[in-house]
Amino acid sequence: MPWVTIISVILCISLIQTTLLHHISVLGIQPDLFIVFLVFHSLNSKLERSIHSNWVIGLAKDCFTEGLFGLNTVLFVITGYLISMIKDNIYGKHLATQISVTLIISLIYNFLYLFMLSLSLTSTGLLPMVWKCPLIAIYNSVMVPPVFWLFNRYYSSFGFPSLKRK
Repeated sequence: MPWVTIISVILCISLIQTTLLHHISVLGIQPDLFIVFLVFHSLNSKLERSIHSNWVIGLAKDCFTEGLFGLNTVLFVITGYLISMIKDNIYGKHLATQISVTLIISLIYNFLYLFMLSLSLTSTGLLPMVWKCPLIAIYNSVMVPPVFWLFNRYYSSFGFPSLKRK
């Protein structure tokens, strides 16, 4: 049941990301719900499930967005693993923690993505896009409270383990 739910949530995120979020862009920048879900799921699941889910989230982002195919998948597994490594040392239920982890992971992901893209596409000038990385990270962090509230509200009813820390 959880895998059907995870794939359904990822498909809904893909639909929202590719249609609705184009209308709420600020300065040509839109939030990345894939990263917000990555952070939420990595903070609230075990390492094994998190790595598999991060792979599926990255694969969905590769399928539904433009760019080098496979790059998002690799970067999502890496950034999800980073979150899984630190999640036992932080209190992941606090809003400030969720916002700050999303901000940091968004920065890491976007800078790694641009770095890898610049290595593969040497003729394009990606330097002007660097200034957008902090803006995207801030926008993702602003989206955290409503999105995390929605996921927290329905997380246990979809058959996932309890979110309570032991």
